Amino acid sequence: MSRLWTILRRGAVAIVSLAVLALILVWFAGGFGEKIETAPVETSQRRHAGEPTDRVLLVLDNLTETAVGSIVARERTAVSSRITARIEAVNVRAGDPVARGDVLAVLDSRDLESREAQAREALVGAEAAAERAQADLARYTDLLDQGVVNQAEFDQVESSARITEADVARAERALEETRIALTYAEVQAPISGRVVDRLVEPGDLAAPGQPLLTLYNPEALRLEAAVREGLVTHLRVGDPLRVRIETLDLELVGEIEEIVPQAEAGSRSFLVKVTLPQVEGLYTGMFGRLMIPAGVRERLCLPEAALERVGQLEFVDVVLEDGLIERRLVQTGEHSGEHLGERRGIGHVEVLSGLASGEVVLVGD
Repeated sequence: MSRLWTILRRGAVAIVSLAVLALILVWFAGGFGEKIETAPVETSQRRHAGEPTDRVLLVLDNLTETAVGSIVARERTAVSSRITARIEAVNVRAGDPVARGDVLAVLDSRDLESREAQAREALVGAEAAAERAQADLARYTDLLDQGVVNQAEFDQVESSARITEADVARAERALEETRIALTYAEVQAPISGRVVDRLVEPGDLAAPGQPLLTLYNPEALRLEAAVREGLVTHLRVGDPLRVRIETLDLELVGEIEEIVPQAEAGSRSFLVKVTLPQVEGLYTGMFGRLMIPAGVRERLCLPEAALERVGQLEFVDVVLEDGLIERRLVQTGEHSGEHLGERRGIGHVEVLSGLASGEVVLVGD
């Protein structure tokens, strides 16, 4: 009996608790307060009264992707010596302009001058021997006609004369070689251009293949950029492309000179070389951007004067077909002045949402 009584008591406590909780919720909801009758709110919509309007336009936008690259010289060369000799003088420094054939450096030529003198003396000796052999040949020719000498003796003299003639020719070639080598003592500029770097000083030892100076032609520059494979398939040699030089705040029009037919394994990009016009202040190594067409897309454009910004929100007043004006929340993107602004004398922005093509909007003053 006591157990039954305990169960009933607990049930009664639970029911009372629920009732109290329900009363509290009704009180918070205003159930015990005085109710205020609601009255209908009169609303009115503004009508179009001749304010200036414009339309939302659907335009085709040219997409452009950029590829970064560097300015390099089409003509660039490392000047080196063709002989081993001590450097006596270097006539230019980095940044100096040079013309083709200018003497850039002078090497010690005493060893070459000595070899030239030896070759010249060897030629004199060979010519003397050849003269003596020719005189002997003429004398033996007369003796052969007189029957004083036999044919074998004549043939031997004639052979000696031919050998001396060959010795003269060999000595002449050796002298010419030493004279040519002597010209290597003056290192000349192979191209007209500008000195990029001076790598040696007087007193250093020059050796074949060792660079002494670096030259480039500043009138023949190009931009080399890595272009992803999805874009390079649409490019052809000879196509014009825009190039942006950030440092000079300059945009140029170049022409594709070469597309290297091999992709980089890591980036899947191709090296594209674009020739550039001659511009003052443009140097090798500068940063540039290659502007590559990437197709077209449709987008809505709205006159910027039609926008009303309230904090972070943007609103537009749309003129409906019945003349009523509806305020609408929109979301905009980037400016589109290059497509419509110059043509219509007004700036435009891209509409991402909130409007449809052809709708009429109010344009503020």
